[in-house]
Amino acid sequence: MTRLLAVGDIHLGRLPASLPDDLAQRRQELGPETAWHRTVSEALALEVDAILLAGDVVERSRDFFVAYGQLKQGIERLAGAGIPVFAVAGNHDTHVLPRLADEIEQLTLLGADGQWEQVELGEIDLLGWSFPQTHVRSNPLHSLQEEPKGRRQRALLGLLHCDRDQADSHYAPVSSADLVEADVDAWLLGHIHQPDALEGTRPMGYLGSVSALRASETGARGPWLIRIDGREVRAEQRAIAPLRYERIDIDVNGADSAEKLGGRVLSACRERIKAIGQRQPLPDALGLRLRFHGQSPRAAELPADIRRLGEEARSWQESGVRCFIDKIDVELLPELDLAKLARRSDPCGLLAQRLLALETPDEGPGAELIEQARPLFESIGNSREFKHLERRFSDREIARQLSEAARLSLVELLAQRGGQQ
Repeated sequence: MTRLLAVGDIHLGRLPASLPDDLAQRRQELGPETAWHRTVSEALALEVDAILLAGDVVERSRDFFVAYGQLKQGIERLAGAGIPVFAVAGNHDTHVLPRLADEIEQLTLLGADGQWEQVELGEIDLLGWSFPQTHVRSNPLHSLQEEPKGRRQRALLGLLHCDRDQADSHYAPVSSADLVEADVDAWLLGHIHQPDALEGTRPMGYLGSVSALRASETGARGPWLIRIDGREVRAEQRAIAPLRYERIDIDVNGADSAEKLGGRVLSACRERIKAIGQRQPLPDALGLRLRFHGQSPRAAELPADIRRLGEEARSWQESGVRCFIDKIDVELLPELDLAKLARRSDPCGLLAQRLLALETPDEGPGAELIEQARPLFESIGNSREFKHLERRFSDREIARQLSEAARLSLVELLAQRGGQQ
């Protein structure tokens, strides 16, 4: 079995944003350089056969010396264990990565000047293409020359920096259909920072950023362990990034003050850290993106109190993780007596009936509402703006979204009728 460690966008030279003042002095140790050195240590511990870098290794050309020092240090450690490094250039490091490959002997650049290149690595083959200039408007797969299908006996892995399913992109647009059609056993992609699931025995998708660079980059981050057995390829993410962001929902029901909600934030934070620790290594720092939702008799006043709670909060330690509040969204509604409203024969009553039905989404009218709404949700998920997220909406999530929209509409209707329930 061949084992590789595949790394998405590193962006050496860039520092993470959105850190609070009391963590700002740790930006260096929470950024890409630490993620890169942890990746090297992971490769050594796993005794992989090679490391693959999927482009945007460096943030920009003026970061040449920073990247040179950091890359060289890590690659020399790998070379001591006989682990080679292969890379393709992305739109950020079009010019600087080839220069670094010239200076660092053990770093091999694949597909220089926009020409596909295939190399042997033990019992498998690697295929790569690098950006020849910052903007590439043509589909690089159109220039890929393939062997007749059925001839190939060895596994072939493709390494590519590209913009998937964005036909008018300036960053090497490719289509999912072209990726599937190519006679390649796995496509490991760079450019989009949100990682794909990379499931199955023929994974193809984005590796994602190796560490969170923006607060919007939520969820697990890190390199991927790639196992190749014959023509079968498996991918497993190794979440070793020093910085992580998580979205957490906080239900305000039953709480009439921001002070009480502070306890719920701490409880939710502990639960999330526990859940992460059961599956993956814990990050050094965790940024929380909180959404307060639900009903409250103080729906008009509570949002300002909640936002002050976030503004006054400093980072705190939880299970060895430095936690901080990055963002707060407040979506509160006044308390509604749905049972009473449902007895009305006007649009308010109809909405209340639908809301009651959605409280049991697995049966009867609630299930019917979800099935009616599913095509709309799927069309939104497949739209250009959200397609790369590859979201799959569960029944519960559809029910939640429908309920929130219906409650907002009901509050507006009641307000138009003088607010009487």
